[in-house]
Amino acid sequence: MLTLNTSRLYPIFKYSLLITVITAVITLISACNRQQPTEKTTVWPTISHCDLHHQKCITTYENQTVQLKISPNPIPIARPLGIELSLKNFNESKVELDISGANMYMGYNRVNLIQDGPKGRYIGTSMLAFCSAQKMAWKITLIIHLKDGSQVQIPYLLETQIH
Repeated sequence: MLTLNTSRLYPIFKYSLLITVITAVITLISACNRQQPTEKTTVWPTISHCDLHHQKCITTYENQTVQLKISPNPIPIARPLGIELSLKNFNESKVELDISGANMYMGYNRVNLIQDGPKGRYIGTSMLAFCSAQKMAWKITLIIHLKDGSQVQIPYLLETQIH
């Protein structure tokens, strides 16, 4: 007669359940880190006509103007970058710059820009992560938090190449 020894199955079930719960928690936490625009978010069209490697980018949308400069030029990988930003006709409370890999996940890379001088002028530092890919596509997004609780996101495209 065949009998089922439940005392040996309980530990296996317990550990399987524990692994399932841990996996679910990690999935939920990682999903929370992905920034999704809220209904109070205005996303400008992606800025692809300006080459941040060689010039500052000046963009106007409706009555608002943004000027972004990243140095040194051309923009290096894995070296400190200077960020300079000028905003016109914004009622901002905080400004952030987010750098993400467009063709490969490169980790979380968001910095707060600090006000420098007159209203609308911000500076900060960041860095492009080292990547083993020959060509790397980057999305650089300015996130402008407005005093009314809404935000404006302005995406820029950048490509780097290992020589």
